[in-house]
Parts: sequence; structure tokens; C-alpha cells
Amino acid sequence: MARKLKSKPEKWWAGLNQPKAEAPDITIVGLPYDGAVCYRKGAAKGPDVIGRISSEIPAVLETGEVLKELVIRDDGNLPFGKNFVAAFPKLERAIDQRAARSFVLTLGGDHSVVIPVHRAFSKRATEKIGLIFVDAHTDLSDRFDGSSYSHACPLRRTMETERFDPKQTILVGTRCFERAGLEFIQQNEMKMFPAYEVADRGMQRIADEIVKQFADLQNVYLSIDIDALDPAFAPGTGIPDAGGLATRDVITLIRRLHPLPIVGADLVEVAPPLDVSDITSFAALRIITEIFGLVHRRKEQRKRFTVL
Repeated sequence: MARKLKSKPEKWWAGLNQPKAEAPDITIVGLPYDGAVCYRKGAAKGPDVIGRISSEIPAVLETGEVLKELVIRDDGNLPFGKNFVAAFPKLERAIDQRAARSFVLTLGGDHSVVIPVHRAFSKRATEKIGLIFVDAHTDLSDRFDGSSYSHACPLRRTMETERFDPKQTILVGTRCFERAGLEFIQQNEMKMFPAYEVADRGMQRIADEIVKQFADLQNVYLSIDIDALDPAFAPGTGIPDAGGLATRDVITLIRRLHPLPIVGADLVEVAPPLDVSDITSFAALRIITEIFGLVHRRKEQRKRFTVL
């Protein structure tokens, strides 16, 4: 299901998109679903708007690193029909097929869309997966508003999979707690860097601690809810909680994760109908570009080792 973007496909993603690439470095898929929100809808529009404006950025990081050899394949939006939960098995297979050939970046959609994505990665892995979960909320409710698949529940569902584990999960930017989520964190001794701690200590130190904790893992996954950002930086989201991270904090975090084997990522909850002048979509695009940088550096590193 291709996106209906105004620009030509080869212009998407800073001109790096090669829709027919058989061995891309990154495959991008959208899950435009927001049927699990508890407050305001709009996130279903996220993948298309972020994709549309992606042709407006250069293939150069702020460090001066040029991404020209990075091969990106945008596979459009995955179809899921009228019943999103019923489509989980099909979505898991679709993600698994893409993860077999490349790094996968999933764009939401509300946060519930990561449930089948994380299940797919869990089934692929043979060892524990480290999870860096950047979000204003814990998303650890077992049920919320009568549903086990609310966007308040995805991390709880992820913790039920075989390869994800509370002991190998780190929450970053947290500042809004449901009682059930807080109890789960305390009972399982989950590592957490709340937003206030990021403000007090600085993201560089925190990112370095995350790298140290996950240094021995073979697989690390990065999950980002745009509402981790303060509403000053990302007003276009369903629940814009004050007191959050700066965009610079998230950029710093991603850049310093370079030593880790990041195998996949998702970015969710961008709601363009609730946005102002595409501020939130452009913030998301800036974060995505840093994720591109992670994959690019790994590719360059492999090339150097091959030459040696």
C-alpha cells in the first residue's frame, strides 16, 4: 500500500530511497493506525506526512557526515484491514521478512502498532534483546479502558514475549505514571531514567550508562514515542505531557548509542492533525535522520574492516 506523496519516490528520505532495492540498508514501513488511543486521534496520519516532508532534508548529518551510500527502501504502509489486532500474525510475518534483509524502521500510528513489530523481533532473536524505550509514559498497563491492546499497554505486551525482558529494558524520558505501570517497574526492578533525571544529569552521561549496560548484548532495539519530547518541541501528539525531553536530548542519545548493535527501531504517536506548522513531524524526521546515521556508521565500519 504505497503512500500518496506529492514528491517523486526517489526524492523521499533525503533522496536516498530506492523502492526496488533488493538489499537495502534500511527498510521503512508505516502502520497508520490510531484505533487504540485513549484521548485524541491523529497518529494514523503520521507515516504519510513524515514521508511527504522527508524529501525536504539533505542526506547530511549535522556532524557533516554524508549519507550518500546509504540505501533506503520505503515499502509504504503495511495493510491490516478493519481489525488491527486480528492482523497481528500477518504484520509479524511482514516485519520478519524485512528484518531478514535489513534494519527495519517502523512509523506509527499510535503506540499499539509496535506490539506485532516487537513480537516479530522477539521470534527472530536467539538471545535476549535489549530495549531502549523512550516515552513520556510507561505503557505497562495490563489493560486500559477495557483493552489489552490500548496504546497504554504495548510495553506490557512486549515484556510477555520470549526475548524481551524487564531486566534488559531501559525507560528514558518517563514522567507520567499509571499505578499499574509504576508497580510493574518496582516489582521487576526495571531501569529508568525519568525526564527530571535527564535534566539534572544530562543525556550524555545517561546514554553512556545505557551503552555500558547493554555492551554484552547481540541485539538492541530502539523504540521512540514522540511524546517523550516536551510539547514545546512536539505539540502534535495525542497526550502532550509537559516537562519532557528536548529534541537535542534524543539526538544526543541516539548518536551515543553507536557502539551498540541496534537491529531495529520504531517511532510512533506523531499526530499531524494536532500539530502546528509540521513542527512535530519535522522533529520526528530529525530523529529519524539520526537513526539513519547509526546504520550509516555501522556500514562504514564494516567497509573498513573488510578492507583491512
